[in-house]
Amino acid sequence: MSRNGRQLSSRCVSAGEYGTVCKNSDPQAAGRMCDMDVITATRRQRQQTSIISRGTSGSLLTAMACLLGFAAGCGSSDDANVADNSAASQTTAAQGEPAANEAAEPARPMPGGETGDLESVVADGEKTGDSVDELAKRAEQLLQAGDVVGAVRALTQAIGKNPRSPDVYVKRARILSQAGLHTRAIADVTKAIELNPDDARLRNTRGFYFLSQQKHDRAVQDFNDAIAIDLNYPHPYNNRGLLRIAQGDYDTAVADFDAALRIDPEYRDALNNRGLALVRLERYAEAAESFSAAIEISPEFPGSWNNRALANHKLGENEAAVRDLTQAIKLKPDQSKYYLQRSEALEALGRTAEAEADLNYAVWLQQVAAINLKISASPGDPGLWVRRGQLHLTIDRPASLNRARADFVHALQLDPDCATAFSGLAAIHLREGNVEQAIHNCTQAIERQPHHTAYSLRGDAYLEQGEFDLAIEDFTAARRLDETVARAYLLRSEQHQAAGNIQQASADRERAVELDPSLDPDAPPREKPKPQAAPAFPDEAVDVTESGEPE
Repeated sequence: MSRNGRQLSSRCVSAGEYGTVCKNSDPQAAGRMCDMDVITATRRQRQQTSIISRGTSGSLLTAMACLLGFAAGCGSSDDANVADNSAASQTTAAQGEPAANEAAEPARPMPGGETGDLESVVADGEKTGDSVDELAKRAEQLLQAGDVVGAVRALTQAIGKNPRSPDVYVKRARILSQAGLHTRAIADVTKAIELNPDDARLRNTRGFYFLSQQKHDRAVQDFNDAIAIDLNYPHPYNNRGLLRIAQGDYDTAVADFDAALRIDPEYRDALNNRGLALVRLERYAEAAESFSAAIEISPEFPGSWNNRALANHKLGENEAAVRDLTQAIKLKPDQSKYYLQRSEALEALGRTAEAEADLNYAVWLQQVAAINLKISASPGDPGLWVRRGQLHLTIDRPASLNRARADFVHALQLDPDCATAFSGLAAIHLREGNVEQAIHNCTQAIERQPHHTAYSLRGDAYLEQGEFDLAIEDFTAARRLDETVARAYLLRSEQHQAAGNIQQASADRERAVELDPSLDPDAPPREKPKPQAAPAFPDEAVDVTESGEPE
């Protein structure tokens, strides 16, 4: 694409800067975003990350619970698909992402009111003629389809059919815990334990839920009971080790992980978490060995690559840290913290440009994640779809234009008069070289709601066509003053010069230099700003793993 097309990504893009343009849109969701804002926000977050990583050990447990999705209001940290941009997510960026091998799947973002619906469904327990097995199978199908309320209703009906089936209580507890209904989830597992008191896995599961709520005394009792029931069951050792980490008792934590590994030498989670405890003890070489063993067992698990990167950084092996984080990114490309941490390692190696690129992409992922959460809560708001489409336009990735196009088209399906959606489509056509269609979309936007973005984009399109008068007219309507506008005046001055209009040529040239002094051949060259130094690599940017659910 030409210089003008590229210029679009370096300017501010706004959905709500000139007033709410789409009907039924949330004005708080549409806001100004400039490249410099992105860089500043990223640096600020890295600084917060470094500060958080030096906080109390109790915050680690909050981070672990949040990232597993078992704490109220938490979601997956796969930033480009599921949103996670809260204060809690900033903590988790520094302190880890649990990836349970026996826990339930990560919680889905739930539309507003659905938690209340679950409460009433559990209380109702309406009758049905289906068998317990049929209801349990239906619950799985509904859960796969995203119908959480329907799944809980089916399991509640199954419990009504056979209130002495511990498996059904455990399945319902899993969903309720993901929805943030921890008290009800624990009540369900407690009922399962009453029905089957000698099942160590049930004790471990309830301990896991207590651990997620930071009820340490109750959790450790359940883990101890699970171990007493079955000395050869490794998972409660692993979870008790995590509790010890949260309490700052790292040596005891290592002992628990070692006990789990004596039972199952290929228990990846225990190896990974043992490495975490060793990092806290500043035994970095041993930690790296533990992470390497976990990688050998499960090379597809990105957390161990990320954790070994931290250990390598602490050992001064930043090239190795970059390699490990690159592999983690290949496995989980939408995890923003991996880019943040690779940025730190690259900065330590003096590879500033690459570090800055990782910084920008990390914050972009977090912004998309935040919009995804809002879309999940308000899917009928066209302004949110426009905002996400605009974010896709700010990044140069293979699928970004198609994703942006889909978002703008969806916004227009929700509101056919959404002016900013037409502007978004115009921006895409301009990048693709379809100038006439870009002009048409901008005109559609202006007819519905005149706003600066549409005039600015149409000015770019006219500049591409060499229609300098029309371009400058639109730039003026947009109140835009930048190097592209200066270029339009300079090109028009050359056009006037060739036509013999010396006075007009001189006026346009003066205006061009006024907007962009670098166009003055006598002006001294401008110095590029020096990049800011990055903060220290986070001390605890690790991924921990828990084992919560029964097999």
